[in-house]
Amino acid sequence: MGMAMVKPVFVPKSERDTIAEREKIEAEERAVEELVKRRVQERKVETKQIVVEEIRKDMEVQKNLEAEADIADVETDDDLNNADEYEAWKVREIARIKRDREDRDAMAKEREEIERVRNMTEEERREWERKNPKQNNAAQKQKWRFMQKYYHKGAFFQDDPDDTAGTAGADGVYRRDYSSPTGEDKMDKTILPKVMQVKHFGRSGRTKWTHLVNEDTTDWNNPWTYNDTLRAKYNSQMAGMKPIAKPKGKKIKDWESR
Repeated sequence: MGMAMVKPVFVPKSERDTIAEREKIEAEERAVEELVKRRVQERKVETKQIVVEEIRKDMEVQKNLEAEADIADVETDDDLNNADEYEAWKVREIARIKRDREDRDAMAKEREEIERVRNMTEEERREWERKNPKQNNAAQKQKWRFMQKYYHKGAFFQDDPDDTAGTAGADGVYRRDYSSPTGEDKMDKTILPKVMQVKHFGRSGRTKWTHLVNEDTTDWNNPWTYNDTLRAKYNSQMAGMKPIAKPKGKKIKDWESR
């Protein structure tokens, strides 16, 4: 005979002990979570109330201190030397008005001069430029040494002042002569041997390039490099060698008359 089999008996879902137990545990966990959330919310409300109360107390203390303060104890010089202060103010105000008027007159005069120059002919303009040469306040640059390193001083904040009135000019560091030699450039490199007249001598990463004069490959024996009369005549016929004439509008008038 074989092994006796147990007859399966169907148990409804509502009568199963495992499901009921799991649902009970889940309900208890949800209740605990709700309790924790409620306590956190209550604590936030209590904290806000405490903060509001502390702020109210501080404001009340500050108000009491201001009420008790004696304004007469504050020392001020507002009522002292009113006449002298007024006279000093009048002097400053008159100087300001005079300065503003001079600035306006200078601007108007400059505009008139610009308009007058615009209406000049070429001959009159050349004569005006000869009598009114441009002022060059740039300092004379030093002669560069052999193989001297080049430093660019930048292109911003060089000449224009920082304010509209022009009282705060550019800093003195921008007027420094950046062509002056520094460091190793102060040494005369022309006395060095030919092999040492290179940049970064002795370094593994240096290049064979030395300087422009040494790398010049111009063949001065070539006829094209001669500066003779024939070459000068040929150069004068190239484009852009002659000055550009100012258009007078003659061609447009001739075209409209057709």
